[in-house]
Amino acid sequence: MIQKFIDALIDIILWAPRMLFSWLIDAVEHMMGWLPEIQVVDVESIFNGLGGQMLYFLTMFEFSYGLTAVMTALIARFVLRRIPFIG
Repeated sequence: MIQKFIDALIDIILWAPRMLFSWLIDAVEHMMGWLPEIQVVDVESIFNGLGGQMLYFLTMFEFSYGLTAVMTALIARFVLRRIPFIG
């Protein structure tokens, strides 16, 4: 019986932050509708425009792996800088 009381108390205490978060998400979703649509460029057409020599060197230098490694490092740095007492 005490466990049910504690669970009910926790639900009551956590109700306000959950509702505030829900309202915040709804407001952000509503504001996203105000943004204009952006024309996305087709990436495949950009790579089709590259010459054979450029594609050869991108393949030799493993550009896809390098780009993935750099982006992963930047994201990890961003996340680690947000942790208190580390960044």
